[in-house]
Amino acid sequence: MTFANAAELVRLLLRQSDRHPIRAVAAADLKFYDPGVVRSLRNRGILVEREDLSDDGAAVFQVVDDSLLVIDPETGECERYEDALDVRTFDIDIAALCRAIREQSGLGGPGPAALSARVWRLGRHESHGRAAEICLVRWLREDTAQEILDHVRGAIDSEAPVALVSLGSCDLPTAVARQLDGLRMTVARAEDLLRDDPDRPFALDLARTRVPTGPQTLNARLEIDRIGRRVVFEGIELAVEPRDFDAFVLLAEEAVAAGGWVPKDSVAATLQASTGRESNPEQVDRCMNRLRDAFRRNSRLNAVPRNGFIERKSKVGARLVLTSSEIAFIA
Repeated sequence: MTFANAAELVRLLLRQSDRHPIRAVAAADLKFYDPGVVRSLRNRGILVEREDLSDDGAAVFQVVDDSLLVIDPETGECERYEDALDVRTFDIDIAALCRAIREQSGLGGPGPAALSARVWRLGRHESHGRAAEICLVRWLREDTAQEILDHVRGAIDSEAPVALVSLGSCDLPTAVARQLDGLRMTVARAEDLLRDDPDRPFALDLARTRVPTGPQTLNARLEIDRIGRRVVFEGIELAVEPRDFDAFVLLAEEAVAAGGWVPKDSVAATLQASTGRESNPEQVDRCMNRLRDAFRRNSRLNAVPRNGFIERKSKVGARLVLTSSEIAFIA
């Protein structure tokens, strides 16, 4: 039998922890995973088998290894069923889960610690001179977001950037996303951050979380984090490819300075410096199209013009059609 990998089992535990306050998984659902991996989770205390099997009034139930014993208390007669998976349940110990994520993700600082029934502080992530507090969050929804933010900011210094790692969905309304930016917070889905490392199945790629590095400009529609290489438009992060980021910064810098055109040669030189490969006019064109699509194909943005805020002129170059007051660099 071919078993699903350890990362898929971790994803199952994350989903179950978000869906139900009891945070449990049926043993029958675990049969698709390597028994050695399941055993290691039990040894770490992440999966804790429920011991109390209620009887039906006429028999006593007991699980021994992977078998179910049904005992008649009057006669002592015993029936054995080889497959006990359907009646076994494992509780997910969230504290042990947090310890595993913290350890395998290389976090430091305070933690892990419960801040509320929905929030656990995992620790501090540091990389390339930047640091952010990491919190694990369950049931992050529009109606619970304010309560969660209050608990986080009540426990963590208001000046510290924070990444909220959601056990489930993190698709929040634009108004909430803007509030998060103002509080120097960002949200990422735990399943999306898993490294899929068989030796460290709970490790999160926290370098992919992007938090604001400085005060936000309230009137800016476009915010650019140079260090985090992150672009936010009207509170929504754009999917700007890493190879195109520096070219986008070049357009934004010109728009802030003079609102003029950026020559094709300048864009080509920037692309070459970013990718380490020689650039040509066709690559410049493709880069501009990808940047336009970052605006045009984002379903959460409204009223995006056909040119995706990037105007092109043959034999001249390109320019970002936003005013200087609408653009802010936050690092």
